[in-house]
Amino acid sequence: MKIRQIIRFNRIFFIANLCVFIAMIGFFAYVGPNLFQSDGTLEARRIVLKGENGNPNIILQGDDENTLLTLNDREGNVRLQLQGGAFPAMIMKNEQQEIVGTFFPLKDGGAAVGLGDREGNMATFIRGGSSPMMNFYHESSEPNIAMGIANELPHFVIVPTKGQEGMLIHGNAPTSLLFIDEQGKIPVSLSRHGLYQKGESKEQSQEKSGEEKIFSSEIEKLLKGAQ
Repeated sequence: MKIRQIIRFNRIFFIANLCVFIAMIGFFAYVGPNLFQSDGTLEARRIVLKGENGNPNIILQGDDENTLLTLNDREGNVRLQLQGGAFPAMIMKNEQQEIVGTFFPLKDGGAAVGLGDREGNMATFIRGGSSPMMNFYHESSEPNIAMGIANELPHFVIVPTKGQEGMLIHGNAPTSLLFIDEQGKIPVSLSRHGLYQKGESKEQSQEKSGEEKIFSSEIEKLLKGAQ
């Protein structure tokens, strides 16, 4: 490259940089007062931070009802989402965009955590509040193991992955172990009064004076809720 060409190139490069600099000054002079307040606060309805490949890594947006913060992977897929507003929550997603974890409030003032499997199905659910409970699922929409306190009744329920029969331990008076058949009924129960089997004679059942408490309406409600 000749000296004349070098000088010409430097002149063009200088003019281009000067134009870009003037354009940036004009942009901030026009937009700056609308973005920054006198106290240094940045105001915008939507802020997007992009990575080297141009995909959005962080998105912050909000309106009068909700605020949303999204953290993405390098491909721009949502992996963690934080939302505010009337229903604040935290949501985690896997690479297939299936929800694998949630954290959100309850109507009674407590909070709950939901953990999913790799397909996005519910695997574990933990809730606080006035009726604390922990449920475990295995490829099912209904819990296979449930334990907690409902209607002031401590309980522990086990239901097989296939079929509706199961077992329930409750802390009512008397504390009892109940076996549940496929129809949701209780053919066998065990408590401090002894073993009771459905179909016993009336005289035999009357000898167990406290056994009728096992079949209270609260237990029936609990069984229906656990199914």
